[in-house]
Amino acid sequence: MTLLFPAMRAIHFASLMTIFGAGAHATLLRKKGLGTLPSQRPLRAMLIGAATLALVSACVWLALVAGQMSGDWHAALDPSAILMVLRSTRFGHIFLVRIAGLALLWAICLGRNAPASVAPFVLAGALLGAVALTSHAAASGNDTLSLLVSSANDTLHLLAAGFWTGGLALLALLVWTQRSELAKMLLPLRVFSQWGTYAVAALVVSGFTNIVFIRPAAPWRGVYGEVLAVKMGIALAMIAFACLNRWRVTPALASGAPAAVWPLGRNVAIELVLGLSVVAIVGQLGLMPPR
Repeated sequence: MTLLFPAMRAIHFASLMTIFGAGAHATLLRKKGLGTLPSQRPLRAMLIGAATLALVSACVWLALVAGQMSGDWHAALDPSAILMVLRSTRFGHIFLVRIAGLALLWAICLGRNAPASVAPFVLAGALLGAVALTSHAAASGNDTLSLLVSSANDTLHLLAAGFWTGGLALLALLVWTQRSELAKMLLPLRVFSQWGTYAVAALVVSGFTNIVFIRPAAPWRGVYGEVLAVKMGIALAMIAFACLNRWRVTPALASGAPAAVWPLGRNVAIELVLGLSVVAIVGQLGLMPPR
């Protein structure tokens, strides 16, 4: 159970981030003149898979919370313990709203027009942001105002991370489907680089603000601080690869250099793996005492 809990949290985050980020970038590409994405079918399959994982992981997450609160992991399978969480906790109250939204998201992603619609990424963004209401940042609020401010900042952090990570998932999908015509990757790369810069700025600012809310005195001390430092180190590595793509690979691709093909696929793959590693760490951090 000690591994299953953070794993379910990480899968839930990654699934919603994929739908939000991929959908947001697909919308931006359509507005830039790319009417129908060449990878429409794979994108729809990705949306359906992510929505399914988000729904299933949320249910398992609820059951594990019931087991944790009861002090007995067997209670994760006890309907009365689960019902108590739903009735008596803020997590449970928010879960009831979120599970309805997750079911709706799954149904929308099943639709044939899901890749061309803004509905999946808008709903996924709302559901991802709602997680902030039960986060460490929200728990650090001493009154209603501080709760709202800390939750809003954590929501921004999650959405910025989702925009970046989900955008990488779409970029990886496009690289794979357009591997024989990588010149068509110029527009997606430029869109991702431009908007990714804004996402990284929001991510860094909101991340440091979260640290102030959660651990204002000694942010790097203890196991929590060490894990947080690892997370930040991986995020910096992601930024480094993003800079390589923007200032080295994209110009080379624009010039028609064949040598740009391999670095592009490699860098996107590495950056995506690093992003998922950060999400895995977030899954664990949320279960660790921050103080």
